[in-house]
Formats: sequence, C-alpha cells, structure tokens
Amino acid sequence: MESICDLNSVIRELVSCLPRKNGYVACSFGFRMMGSGWSHRKRARAVVREVSSNFERALSSYFGTHTPDSTAARIAHADYIAALHEQGVEVLVLPGLDNHPDCTFVEDTAVVVGDAVVIPFMGHPSREGEQVAVREALGEHLEVIEMPEGTTLDGGDVIFFDNRFLVGRSTRTNDAAVSFFEQVVKERGYGVMVFDIPPSTLHLTTVCSSPKPGVLVAAEGHLTPEQFAPLVEEGVELLWVPNEESYAANVIGFENGNVIISADYPETKRVLEDAGFTTRSVDMAHIRAADGSLTCCSIFY
Repeated sequence: MESICDLNSVIRELVSCLPRKNGYVACSFGFRMMGSGWSHRKRARAVVREVSSNFERALSSYFGTHTPDSTAARIAHADYIAALHEQGVEVLVLPGLDNHPDCTFVEDTAVVVGDAVVIPFMGHPSREGEQVAVREALGEHLEVIEMPEGTTLDGGDVIFFDNRFLVGRSTRTNDAAVSFFEQVVKERGYGVMVFDIPPSTLHLTTVCSSPKPGVLVAAEGHLTPEQFAPLVEEGVELLWVPNEESYAANVIGFENGNVIISADYPETKRVLEDAGFTTRSVDMAHIRAADGSLTCCSIFY
C-alpha cells in the first residue's frame, strides 16, 4: 500500500510541474504540424483526460475481464501520453471527474468535423456531463454543433477516413444521431458510410481503425468483408487481424508511417510491420479492463 501511495505522489508531482492553460495541463514536446496529405486531419493536437479516481466503477461488458485498477490505469495512461509526445503531438490534459468513472475515454464526448466539433448526447446515461469541459476546450478552436435531444452518439462509433466519415449504428449510437451527423458532415463536403455494429462489440472503433489514408485495420469475426466491399472496390487496403487479437485492431497512425499499437498482440504487430508501418507499443491491459482502447483516450483536432 505504501508503494502505491508513493507512486500516486510521484504522478501528482509530475503533473503539477507541467504548464497549464485555463486550468488544464498543456503539454507540448516537439510540436509540429502534420502535412496536408493526412486526409484534412492534422494529428498535431489532442485532448486527453486524466483517469477518474473511481475508475474501478467504469462500465465493462466487452473486453474487460476483471475490475479496473485506477492506479495501474494511470501508469498506462501516462505512457499513452508519452507515446503521443513522441509523435510531436501537443496534448491538452483535462482533469478527471470523480463522478464519471469512464471520463478518460474522451473520444466518445465529441467528434471533430473539419473546423467544427459535434457534441453529442452520450450513448450511456452514466456518461452524460462528460462533454462539458471538452466542449469548452475545443470550443476555443472550433465551431460547436450541439446534437438535438432524442439522438445518442458515442464518438467511438465514428472514424474519419480519407474524405468521409465511417459511422457505426450501435447500442450507443441511434438512427436519429446517424441522420443528424450525416447532415452535418455532408454540409461540410464529406461523405458518410454507415456500418451496423454487431452485438459482439461496443463501437466501430473497437474493431476497426485507420493507420493512414487508404488503409483500414479490422478484426475478423465482427464486421464482414461484405461491409467493406465498396471501399475495397475503390482501392482501399484492408488489413485483417485475427479474432483472438480483436482488441488490437484499434490503432493510432501518423503521417510519418508510425503507428501506436497495444502491446502483446504479436500477429497484429506483424501485420502492420509487414505493411510498412513502424510500431510503438503501449501496454493497454489496464485500460482494456474498462473496455477502453487507444483511440478512446484522445480527440485530435
């Protein structure tokens, strides 16, 4: 117990030394702008959120196999932020929320669409309220669009891919939300492709991600080849990872060919490296315990 307390003290000391902006921790290590070739999305800045002190109470129905450990999750989250820094990302760290155990999964609270940010009603009632600080932080840079009542959408059901958005219709994202989001997206010149998400998974990004333009990673046993067929016909490269490594299909790619992946998934690592990517692993086991993945923990803008 004493060692855990010492570790928490070290974490608090490190965070206290970081610069702040409007009360939030703002970290920039080697900040650089990404080139315009990254599908109109510059992965130069990201919002993340500290792990809640009540992370043990986070929702867990899919990948989670044991009670989440908040201290271990904070260590994993710190390495996650370090991995973003290594790619030159400027990271804004929002404070954790004691009354929102899932708040570190900030991806679900907003979706960036060009020069705007869409703020949804969350797909699970326990998460309502997490959007407030995210809206405030991103609203300093982007036009804010509020989704109407009757819609529910989690940002984890949205992937920005080339010139379009892939949107998952799931237990967290309803038809009304898909229709509203499609209207917003098309008004800004982007296309939309809707995927029906099977009950075997939580979100679209749980089993699918894009490491670079023209390439998708997907886990076998959830989405089907038929669902991707229109994209493959356009020339999209689809990298399948085995069902037993489904969790690792969620990756974060950068313009330089580097990809952040979850540690301890050797076949996924091989598939990506064979495709020409350079991988950087983060141990996400204690984030996975609460059904969280790599992209869940950040919003790029």
